[in-house]
Amino acid sequence: MDLQQAWNKLRDERLSKPTSEALNIGTKSKHPIQKLKSAYLTTTLFAVVFLFVFVALLFVFREGLIQAFLWLMIASYTAAVMVNYRMYQRLEPVIPPDQDLKSVLVNTHVLITKNIRMQEYVALFIYPFAGATGFFMGGATASGDIMGMLAKQQVIIALIIMVIVLTPACFYLSRWLYRVSYGKCLNELQERINALDDPA
Repeated sequence: MDLQQAWNKLRDERLSKPTSEALNIGTKSKHPIQKLKSAYLTTTLFAVVFLFVFVALLFVFREGLIQAFLWLMIASYTAAVMVNYRMYQRLEPVIPPDQDLKSVLVNTHVLITKNIRMQEYVALFIYPFAGATGFFMGGATASGDIMGMLAKQQVIIALIIMVIVLTPACFYLSRWLYRVSYGKCLNELQERINALDDPA
């Protein structure tokens, strides 16, 4: 009996009984859905830490320009916390008995893949501002005169070069980090899906 047949039999048995129980496939297991849920929780916690760091920096740098960039970072990380925590909540390692196992696994794989790609490309627009924020904080620490610093052509050129180099570097770094955090679990999930198509 293949995995899909076993699931269908279990589902039929549950539906034939007066119970609303669902199948728990991973609360305390190593199922990839549970691993992915844990990964989203970890990502959310890291985003919260960075969020508090940017809030703390508001009290360190009082320059208006830096404060504006810091608020942008705070808004970005607040959005990241909300998106990742929402995904954490949506990934339930409990499958209702009236749902098809393969459909649940496929939909979960598609949902996470789309979410990761969305975050990667949204972040692509944030990296230039993040780089500029660090650039201005460094300038404020070194000279204490942001506006005077921006009046120098060489400073503007350095800022542009930094953004051009940093943005793709951060993009590929984040893609690698996503692969480390979620890639193995997604591959395991895909293997489960493939096993349903080809039980042999």
